[in-house]
Amino acid sequence: MRPRLDSKRGDLAVVKKGLGQKRAIQRGPAVSKPKNLREQVYDLMRDRIAHGQLTFDERLVDLDIAAALNISRMPVREALMQLVHEGMLESTSRGFVLRRISRQEVADIFEIRRLLEPSAAASAATHMTPAVLQKLEAAINDCAHASETGDTTAFILSNAAFRGAWLAQVENVSLARALTRYIDHVQAVRLKTLSNKDVRKDVLQRLRAIYKAFRAGKGAEAAALFIKHVDAAAIAFQAEGED
Repeated sequence: MRPRLDSKRGDLAVVKKGLGQKRAIQRGPAVSKPKNLREQVYDLMRDRIAHGQLTFDERLVDLDIAAALNISRMPVREALMQLVHEGMLESTSRGFVLRRISRQEVADIFEIRRLLEPSAAASAATHMTPAVLQKLEAAINDCAHASETGDTTAFILSNAAFRGAWLAQVENVSLARALTRYIDHVQAVRLKTLSNKDVRKDVLQRLRAIYKAFRAGKGAEAAALFIKHVDAAAIAFQAEGED
């Protein structure tokens, strides 16, 4: 099966925009090294996984992806192998596929999240800005609309936007990255649980409570709410998750 890289979603543009692009040299510490092709393809595929745009029956073939992006095969294969190393994909004789994780692995990830997320949330609560709070509120509104219309994919995307906004405010960048990696690993489980309207309703209610804690700058309250949030997600998984 050829990879469903849909240019209408802008996936290809994300990578193509950086191909052969020259950046002007600027003075100051803000200058960063442009990402190479492997990193751009990695970001593209990681983003698709994080947003639930890859399914278990979809096979990613490096040659097909390279042709679609009009680049050589090697950076694509390197990016896919990096995702294999991180446990996101697995390599088969017919291409790369989303790795199925066991119930025990998911339970382990929830345990790790329960240890890390409260600390991250407490940190984020002390670094909120009006712009970030606006992003969080917009994400909640989008979640509410998606929940009402039964659009699971849109709900997941909006939920991811909420998560990305507050994680960006965590002072410890390594902590935020670690959380992102573990959260992305259970994306397939999230597709299953959030198809339940009652689960979506509960998630939305918790997001609103978390937003209020962030807005008030109450780190301890945000931390406590995230413990409840992770525990509730684990319970939803136990009720509807699959191996």
